[in-house]
Amino acid sequence: MSDYVVKIALVASIVLMGYNISEFAASFKTVSEKAGEFLNLVKANAATDSDLRRSNLFLSCLLSMGYVALVYFSDVVAWIVILVVVKLLFTLFISDKLLIQVLRDGTLSKKNYLVSKFDALFNAVMGFAFAVILVL
Repeated sequence: MSDYVVKIALVASIVLMGYNISEFAASFKTVSEKAGEFLNLVKANAATDSDLRRSNLFLSCLLSMGYVALVYFSDVVAWIVILVVVKLLFTLFISDKLLIQVLRDGTLSKKNYLVSKFDALFNAVMGFAFAVILVL
């Protein structure tokens, strides 16, 4: 089973890396436009802030737990698993804070944009590093 888990974890790491590279490369204008589109969808669906936060945290936690499970069952040392868990918890925190700020202010601040940009960079590095670990 471990061989299959390692292959799935390798694919997941490459997808994580690719997605985060695209997020890192996105300009402030593009991200601001996405935030505006998101707010329009929120208004059209009459979703509450707490519903959006709950949904964001649930889906993000589900994906993060899946990735952590793949890392854990790939037979790597425990400190790598702990490092991945801590990094993904930090990403969840940043995601929630960004969502709160966009919902409250109706716009994205430059500071939060830069924080999310560096978080995406570190997630891409983490995905790349774990993929390399799996290959070696």
